[in-house]
Amino acid sequence: MKRPHYAWMVCLGSALVLFSTIGLGVNVFTIYQPEIILANGFSNAQGSWITTTRSLFILAALLTVNQLCQRLGLRLVMTLGVVLLSLSYFCFGLATSFFTYCLAAALTGLGYCYGGMVPLSLVIGAWFRDRRGLALGLASAGSGVSTIFAPVIITWIIQHQGLRAAFLWEGAFILITALLAWKLIRNTPAELGLEPYHLGGEDDPPPPPRQAPRGMRRSYLLLILFAAFLVGGPGGPGFSHLTVLYTSEGYDQALIAALMSYAGLAICIGKILCGQVYDRMGSRWGNYYSFGSLLGAFVLCCLAPLGGLALPFLSITLLGMGLPVSAVSPSVWAADLSSDSTYGKYVRSITMSYTAGVLLFGPLPGILADRFGSYVPAYALFAVTLAAAALIIQVIYHCLGIGGRPPR
Repeated sequence: MKRPHYAWMVCLGSALVLFSTIGLGVNVFTIYQPEIILANGFSNAQGSWITTTRSLFILAALLTVNQLCQRLGLRLVMTLGVVLLSLSYFCFGLATSFFTYCLAAALTGLGYCYGGMVPLSLVIGAWFRDRRGLALGLASAGSGVSTIFAPVIITWIIQHQGLRAAFLWEGAFILITALLAWKLIRNTPAELGLEPYHLGGEDDPPPPPRQAPRGMRRSYLLLILFAAFLVGGPGGPGFSHLTVLYTSEGYDQALIAALMSYAGLAICIGKILCGQVYDRMGSRWGNYYSFGSLLGAFVLCCLAPLGGLALPFLSITLLGMGLPVSAVSPSVWAADLSSDSTYGKYVRSITMSYTAGVLLFGPLPGILADRFGSYVPAYALFAVTLAAAALIIQVIYHCLGIGGRPPR
């Protein structure tokens, strides 16, 4: 029986990295946010500023991530990101003031970036010639796996051992995932005497270097960057404030934890499906899939005051299906618009624009909630920005004539 290509082990190691940095570091942090506000007497705006500090340091780290990957190697940088995240959770556990919470959030931001989508895109690009969409979907689905199990476990620890114990236990667990990731990930296939994974025969020649699409202009890149910026609100604070949205509308904390666990399952399935749609149906349909699902989710979030179980369940389902627009999609956009030589630069630029959106939109949910007494206005705003981003990207794809169904 033929052994699986080692590229899939690298994909597994990358999934462990995102399991920690994006899953535990960002997605699952929504469980902590209302507890931090309650335990410390913080305002809603202060709660939002903690996550905004995280976004600020993600943006700062993006200025150096490509250079670090070139100097230190993808394996070391991705492992370093998980270690920094572990340290941030130890800091959260020991935090006693708003300043120390922000300091811990800064470490989370660094860990998120160095173990995030930029190095993941580069390592998948190095190891996969074909099925990149599927590999990106599988690896980024690691963030959803942690969201399935962690919310219920963390909620139990908080209720029985306290907020500090939950942070310290999680920090120790994240450190273990760093060791596993280091064991699995390798920088390039050449380190193991291998070729990148591809579907053809062993003797098939490598494809010619990929060129940017005909008609690609700087103005199109700037518009794509603006669209990525607009996605930052829904993809960042839009997800991280889900727990406080439903808490403020009277939903039970245990129910919210269960919904967040279900969100993790939906995210896993959504990212794998999104990768398959991009690979098999082309980027245009992949964009319709991810944007359409997420837009539907945010419209339903605006109906949270109506109560009941059906609306939040359907909203979380659609959100999980559409959240790849902030994880899988940017790497696909970069690949569609760039040449081989500029791919890494495009990934970083799009990720920076997305992170800038997360940063600038980050305080708005708390500010609007303090002003209007509800988080619903923020979700209405995020639905509008998401629709605008989808329109920009699809118009550019149409103008360039790219993103159609790939040849069989």
